[in-house]
Amino acid sequence: MTPRSRSPLSRPLFRRSPSRAASRVPLALGAALAATGLLLTGCSGSEDSEGDAAEREASAPDERSDPRPQAGSEGSDAPDDESAAPPPEADGAAADAADWCATDALSATVTPLDSGAGNRHATLVLTNSSDTDCRTQGWPGLELATGDEALPTTTVRDTSREADQLTLAPGESAWSQLRWTVVPGEEDPADGPCGPEPTTLRVIPPDTREATEADWEWGEVCGDGRIEARALAAGEGP
Repeated sequence: MTPRSRSPLSRPLFRRSPSRAASRVPLALGAALAATGLLLTGCSGSEDSEGDAAEREASAPDERSDPRPQAGSEGSDAPDDESAAPPPEADGAAADAADWCATDALSATVTPLDSGAGNRHATLVLTNSSDTDCRTQGWPGLELATGDEALPTTTVRDTSREADQLTLAPGESAWSQLRWTVVPGEEDPADGPCGPEPTTLRVIPPDTREATEADWEWGEVCGDGRIEARALAAGEGP
């Protein structure tokens, strides 16, 4: 058998032109280079804009550095030329205030007032016996005693008067009105006196721990030694 020869028609009719394939390489390369250039340009522009913003921020004044209101802003009533002026100096009243009255700077006396219906009233007077001014404010602490023996005592603050701060010059006084009862209550013995009769009233001035003493000549105090006291006021009584 004679071998068959390949027909020329079985070969490919078309072949890719080398010139066309080669022409596509520079086109693709040019497009890539152009994209790279755009990318670099975009990065450069972003960095420049960020740098400009940082430079503008650094050159702008820091409005938070001065907490005081600026002239013309809300909350500022000062004219423009006074906006940077310092605040006025303190008058020094707190620094020049007198010290608080110590116990040994005060003497105490008790003077009776009109009484009735089982109630008793008296004026407790504290006098500055020192040679310097001193301050006091509030309610005194009280303790009844006979001799060296302390007696049951309950001090009740009468808040019908405000506790003003008082400055006492040497010889000046502050006073508190006292009230107690001589009618036996549930806390007292059913028969006989309410308790031992006091001879001394120990007075603890406000903001102190030690007591000064006043004579007590007003008999027993019922209600388990209950005494109502008003806040100190200037003067020696009503």
